[in-house]
Amino acid sequence: MGGEARGGTAEAILLVVADDVEREAFGSGLEAVGYDVLTCPGPTPPDYTCVGGREGVCPLVHDADTIVLDMSLDSEAVVSGTSAEELLCLYLDSGRPVIVLGSWPGEEVPGRLVRLPRHPGFDRLLGALRSTGRP
Repeated sequence: MGGEARGGTAEAILLVVADDVEREAFGSGLEAVGYDVLTCPGPTPPDYTCVGGREGVCPLVHDADTIVLDMSLDSEAVVSGTSAEELLCLYLDSGRPVIVLGSWPGEEVPGRLVRLPRHPGFDRLLGALRSTGRP
C-alpha cells in the first residue's frame, strides 16, 4: 500500500481518503481479499492543491482500475485548493469506474459511478467495487 506502482495482475484500487485510520482500514481489507491498493490522502497543506489539480491528470490513475474517492477531503474543510468535485471530474474523465463516499445526492452511472454514504463499512464498499463489473 502507499502509492506504489501495481506489481501483480490483481485489480488495482486507488483509494483517495483523507482520514488516515479509514484509509488504512479500507486499504488493508481490500488487500486481504486480493486487491492491489494505491493510497492517497487527497490534497494536503500548504496549498491543498494536488498533482491532478495542477497538471490535469493524477499520475496514480494510470496504475488503477477503479477509484474510491471520499468527498470529505482536507481541501473541502478549508475550502481551498483542489476540490473533491474537481477530482471526481478528473477521475471520471479517466474512463475508470469511480466509487464516491459521502457525495451530494445524484444519479449513479452503471459501471462508471457508484455513490455511497460516508463511512460505508467494508462489506458495502466491497459490494460497490464488485458492482462496477470488475473482479
